[in-house]
Amino acid sequence: VVWELFKLLQYPGTELNVKLIGIYCAVLLICLLLLVFFNYKSYMASYREGYSICADGRVNVAKHLRKLSMGFYNTKDPGTIGSYIVSDFDNVELLVTHLLPQIIGGLIGPLVMIISLAFFNWKLALIAALVIPLAWPMVWITRKLIAYSGKKQQKSKNDTASRVIEYIQGIRLIKAFNLNGTKFERMENSFRKLKQDSIRLEAGSGPTLILATFVLNASIPLIILVGFYFFTHGEMTLPVYILFLLLGTKICEPLMQALMFLGLATYMGLSVERIETLRKTPVMPDGADTGKITNYDIEFQNIDFSYNNVPVIKQLNLKIPSHKLTALVGPSGSGKTTLTRLIARLWEVDKGEIRLNGKNIKNYPVDNLLSCISIVFQDVTLFDNTILENIRLGRKGATDEEVLAAAKLANCEEFAEKLPDKWNTNIGENGCALSGGERQRISIARAFLKDAPIILLDEATASLDVENETAIQEALSRLIKHKTVLIIAHRMRTVAGADKIVVLSDGVVAEQGAPDALYARNGQYTHMVDLQTESQSWAI
Repeated sequence: VVWELFKLLQYPGTELNVKLIGIYCAVLLICLLLLVFFNYKSYMASYREGYSICADGRVNVAKHLRKLSMGFYNTKDPGTIGSYIVSDFDNVELLVTHLLPQIIGGLIGPLVMIISLAFFNWKLALIAALVIPLAWPMVWITRKLIAYSGKKQQKSKNDTASRVIEYIQGIRLIKAFNLNGTKFERMENSFRKLKQDSIRLEAGSGPTLILATFVLNASIPLIILVGFYFFTHGEMTLPVYILFLLLGTKICEPLMQALMFLGLATYMGLSVERIETLRKTPVMPDGADTGKITNYDIEFQNIDFSYNNVPVIKQLNLKIPSHKLTALVGPSGSGKTTLTRLIARLWEVDKGEIRLNGKNIKNYPVDNLLSCISIVFQDVTLFDNTILENIRLGRKGATDEEVLAAAKLANCEEFAEKLPDKWNTNIGENGCALSGGERQRISIARAFLKDAPIILLDEATASLDVENETAIQEALSRLIKHKTVLIIAHRMRTVAGADKIVVLSDGVVAEQGAPDALYARNGQYTHMVDLQTESQSWAI
């Protein structure tokens, strides 16, 4: 259209070809409609794919986290682990849906414009393109600075998230003791460090990025001056010169935007690196023995285990007989809970073997091993759902009747029937609407529902009153008739009916045997029983 208009200036007396201009305008309109159509298609495709990538990625990361040893979690703050699934994938989503299309468009657009202009005057088109490689060193430096500062800023961001989680989880203690001032110094320092690292991230990469933009903008005066020289010396017609003024000066605008997005993409790419590093974290190896487990004797052979290089279990040898109730007792820190975690392969032993059905538990696939085990933890974890659904976690696909039967065995009926929606009452995050004893009973009901041949009970009755503890003990007596049960308890009367009692002390087996025989030895077990018997007569 511009060419036709300026023919009147180049060739005076020429009539304006209105019809041809109309055709050009019609073609432009068609191009505009095509742009709208393809923009819509690309927009929907990029967002659909971007969200799908992130949704599938989050699920895969969650599955991967489930297969990692608990040692991995001991080395990470909760904010760091949460960021893998939340903020890191938010960055991936932004990278896929926004940045990559803009960067690709910002690079391809100028290339197409330079090639197109070269058909009119290749010399001026080449001059317009000369500034692009000159800007590349600044771009390279910018990316390196962002990669360096971005890692520090992301670490500060994760530390801040961990401190906030720590603050929220401890809010009850904070309110109870009216804590303030220096007690919040860790969280305040994390906020200030995040601020400083964020400023360094922007300030470090800003100057080089601005310099690269300045170099790219240098193409505008070059086109104006060199093009004017070509025009005045007869090497270029006026319409072509105007064409370069209209299009040539716009060549670097998409590139400048692409540079801005490239810096942001470098920062977002750090999240991709973090996710990839997580995905490469070795999972607990799965065994290949899928044969049916028929014997549920558990045997510890020369077991060593450490938490963060601090020995907890030392050359421990122990056999837990099948279809019997074995109780672990001993002082806090002696390794009782650790043994239950090692049986379920939540942790891996440092040395030695744990054998089940005569084979090392590492020979079995983790899912096969866990299908044989029900665990009732001392610290109960519940989900923001109904009582029925929280219990149903014990066995996927269980009917309501089966869930209710398990719940009644765990003495859940007493409190569930009093709630507004009874069994369908939503109990809030981690069961915040229930008392400690009620939450524990739901956890026990899961074990009843799973009906696994091995049951691990870690202080399962610690949060119950005497009446409910008695009811649970009766239910456990019915449950263990055909089970292998390992129970941890501090109340000696809780384990008085055990088939075997194992006294742990400082990570080794100090004593073991039947309750009566063990008491007659006048050892550690006798001392523990006598202390608790004596304490029953205490009064305030």
